[in-house]
Amino acid sequence: MTTPKMVQERLRTSEIRYRRLFEAARDGILILNADTLEIVDVNPFMMELLEYEREEFLGKELWEIGLFGDKAASKAAFRDLQETGYLRYEDLPLETKSGKRREVEFVSNVYDEDGQSVIQCDIRDITDRKRLELARERLVVIEKYTDDAIISKDLDGTIVTWNTAAEKMFGYLSEEIIGKSVMLIVPPDHADEESLILARIAKGESVDHLETVRIRKDGSPIDVSVSISPIRDIAGKITGASKIARDITQLKQALQEVRLLNEGLEQRIIERTAQLQAANNELEAFSYSVSHDLRAPLRHINGFSLALLEDYNDKLDDVGKGYLKQVREASQEMADLIDDVLKLARLSRSEMVSEAVDLTGLALSIIDDLRKDDAKREVDIEVESGLSTKGDKGLLDIMLSNLIGNAWKFTSKTKKAEIVFGQDVVDRKTVYFIRDNGAGFDMEYASKLFGVFQRLHRADEFEGTGIGLATVQRIISRHGGRVWAEGAVDQGATIYFTLPDLEDEQNEK
Repeated sequence: MTTPKMVQERLRTSEIRYRRLFEAARDGILILNADTLEIVDVNPFMMELLEYEREEFLGKELWEIGLFGDKAASKAAFRDLQETGYLRYEDLPLETKSGKRREVEFVSNVYDEDGQSVIQCDIRDITDRKRLELARERLVVIEKYTDDAIISKDLDGTIVTWNTAAEKMFGYLSEEIIGKSVMLIVPPDHADEESLILARIAKGESVDHLETVRIRKDGSPIDVSVSISPIRDIAGKITGASKIARDITQLKQALQEVRLLNEGLEQRIIERTAQLQAANNELEAFSYSVSHDLRAPLRHINGFSLALLEDYNDKLDDVGKGYLKQVREASQEMADLIDDVLKLARLSRSEMVSEAVDLTGLALSIIDDLRKDDAKREVDIEVESGLSTKGDKGLLDIMLSNLIGNAWKFTSKTKKAEIVFGQDVVDRKTVYFIRDNGAGFDMEYASKLFGVFQRLHRADEFEGTGIGLATVQRIISRHGGRVWAEGAVDQGATIYFTLPDLEDEQNEK
């Protein structure tokens, strides 16, 4: 016989059991007054989920704690609930107190409690599940549209999955190969390789970018790069392997072509080096011939012409003496030409020593020497401070000596001579210049200016052999720069040149 006391005890026991479930549930639970739609109870998980304290829930409507967005939407939803007694949302956005967005599954029921209608709302956090679903969807897209074969297999080598790219790469449709051994695409001479791979996977190791060979359905080989990782179940146990295979056949062919090209290039370099060595040997022989064979007759000319002047001076008239003087001057000019040609030849063969070079200091030293040699001349010379570069100091000294020397020479007939050495920046590149207001030249002949033996002025106007600017061009070229000139007759000339920028060199390091 059931007594009232027994009924009461059962109700109390049931309430305690419900309360325990309510408190321990890993879903959020809200209890609402069906008439006012205000929250009257909340479980700990719901407080943890929304980051509110219990007092912040009680007396609030759902829209005030981030559900349903606004009051109108909240009331509309619960009108439906009151009519049907049941309400469900598969995917309801929720915002926590700190502004974090969560995705929840919302289920609400109306039930009677001691004659009063009560609404219970169960809120399940599905944020992680949604992320997992999104990740799976993305993975499906990747597997479908990637050019890489994505294959999974059991630890015994049985193929479990086979994407579209694997079908294209190996020629097997998924229904043809799933459930069969991966050895179908492994060449017989690589069978041990597959066994070793599976053994490593079983130990939890991975294989990264292994270049190997596999075979297609038609028996043709294919070069592939494979990366293989273990697949684990929920408990962390290794159950299989996931493999990504990339077709590198074209890459291997390209590398082979590059290797063959390199071999051919190396051979051409050897041949070219031999040719250059032969040319250098010929140049050495030429330099020797110039230095010795051509000088011998010049010495004879000088010697005999001097003997004539000294021994037969009383037998020669002034005309004869003048002729002999011209012969001696011509032979001396020839000797100077030989010296300059030899110097130019040596410039091409000398080994360069690269270092920081103070161009301003070199220029001032050259100008000081010029003033000492020709103390009577008054020349207004301006040299910009701080000019520097990176190169062979000796060669750059020769280059500046020629340029500044030319400016000094070609202003010798100018009343108020001016020479400027400075720099400018053109297209973010440092350009040096040496400008003078001397004799200048006709721009029509500018292309000949840097050629050997090319002179734009008569020897009786300005002395020289026509080698100086060719020397300048050779030195600047060896430094990786370029040189050009601008000018006008009787209005001066400007020689521009580029050299390695010291600041850029330091920045690159």
